[in-house]
Amino acid sequence: MKRTSSTGSDTFVELLTRAGVERAFAVTGGAVMDFVDALEASPGIQLQCFQTEQGAAWAAMGYTQLTGKLCVVTATSGPGATNLITPLSDALRDNIPLLVVTGQVARTARNTDAFQELNITEVAAPVAKKVAYLERLEDAADVLADAVRVAFDGRPGPVLIDFPRDLQQQRQPPPPPHAPPVTATKPRPASPELEEVMACLRKAERPVIIAGHGVVIADARNELLQLLELAPIPVVHTLPGKAALPSTHPNCYGMVGMHGFYVPNWIVDNADLVISLGSRFDDRITSNTGTFAPHAKRLIHFDIAREQVQKVMPERKLGVVGDLKHTLRELLTLLVGAPRGYAAWHERIAAVREQYPSTYKAQPGALQCQLVLEQLNAAVREHTARSGQRVVYTTEVGSHQMWAAQHVEMRPGSEFLTSSGLGCMGSGLPLALGAQIADPDALVICLAGDGSLRFSEAELETAWESGLPVKVLLFNNDGYGIVRMWNNHFYEGRKTGVVKQGKQWTTLARSNGFTEAHVDRVESPGDLRRVLDRAVSHRGPHFIELVTPYEDCLPLIPPGKAFKDIML
Repeated sequence: MKRTSSTGSDTFVELLTRAGVERAFAVTGGAVMDFVDALEASPGIQLQCFQTEQGAAWAAMGYTQLTGKLCVVTATSGPGATNLITPLSDALRDNIPLLVVTGQVARTARNTDAFQELNITEVAAPVAKKVAYLERLEDAADVLADAVRVAFDGRPGPVLIDFPRDLQQQRQPPPPPHAPPVTATKPRPASPELEEVMACLRKAERPVIIAGHGVVIADARNELLQLLELAPIPVVHTLPGKAALPSTHPNCYGMVGMHGFYVPNWIVDNADLVISLGSRFDDRITSNTGTFAPHAKRLIHFDIAREQVQKVMPERKLGVVGDLKHTLRELLTLLVGAPRGYAAWHERIAAVREQYPSTYKAQPGALQCQLVLEQLNAAVREHTARSGQRVVYTTEVGSHQMWAAQHVEMRPGSEFLTSSGLGCMGSGLPLALGAQIADPDALVICLAGDGSLRFSEAELETAWESGLPVKVLLFNNDGYGIVRMWNNHFYEGRKTGVVKQGKQWTTLARSNGFTEAHVDRVESPGDLRRVLDRAVSHRGPHFIELVTPYEDCLPLIPPGKAFKDIML
């Protein structure tokens, strides 16, 4: 067909451009080909194709987290659309704006069981903030404007628009000259709640801040730093909140929760006031809510959504509802005249840290994941001191993810992207690709386990074909590390489906285009630093297989147990 610029697809692409969309990630297919063709022809939107629909969506989430800009993801009807359900669910849980446009069979074929017909709006409704079936092209501007508004409004999240193929092909004049909004008005905090927060701070002797993903989403990291200057409260972080505060900050004590070290969990267990900044008090943090923070007279929950405050332990909470950047700024104005100090509390924590250092049991001669991460920290630190590059870490899901949360060093400007609420294996590599597209000059490092990378290995081809210089560090311990640990401790040692052996990972990387100079396999610590230095210093993609021993991912607070039950 001769390319035109006056179809429904062109109209929709023009509306996306006016809405500020600059990137589209796609996997093409029959019911979306016209829309993809229009995206390819667009001068205002750059199109990137992926190998899998899930990969395209997670890459869009990585892009959005670094830029704050909405990225459109598109796939065909039927299986193409259903393949997006998992990343949609992930975006909803981790509060990441995402605009999905699915192709659909023509309206005349609706409800006829046509080839690859599926009512995706009904399927996706529970895992999206908003779904819409585009009935008429005349409604496209309003439907898109509403979708963009909802994606950013309150707790950010994913939206989906189903776009029938006959509307994609329909001849249409240019769209009206109004653009949908790309931001939303965020609620302001209630001052009386902050006065009560101040009253709690005046009484507290052993407060702790749990820094969650909300600090990053709200761009409130500077406000947190200012808060700590006026009230130097110990800070622990959640898994997705790792980038909320640099690891080198004197008030940063590490990750709390199921796989957090002893000291941060001890701090929460002994605190008399717990302040959550954008964290959900989920089960990986609280474990047994009946024994969580037993000495805390109050749990203060800063969140943008009141319903989130009410979900867990509402009877113990003081909720401060509003955009975190604004609520912290208002709190800072109150603290300026009444700074707080907690020297005795920090001294007590220091004594506990001497007794229970945040480290691991070394196995001499073994290429342990924790050792690799320590060496990676040093290599990155030295390289970025010369290059000035921004550093972005992404992880797949599993034991390596927990060790990364424990050991990876966050310096000012560093980012840490991971699937936390849903814990989706296969997300880390495409997250890294999206982050690299968002910031071509950044040093992007994907930390992956061999179990999890099996779910996204196809996107190695995207990395090489597109020249995206992502560094993939594959920790190969022959299978699913965390599930294997649970089998050993809770299922009488049965290893059902958790041991994975025989895949030739370096051969796989080469089969996806990686040349010999961009593939390494490391088996002993003596070869490690040389390989890491080379990988982080060049501007091409790099794949490193690290042959690591299986070991328990510790510490561990078993599910439903209390801090006193921690396994070290």
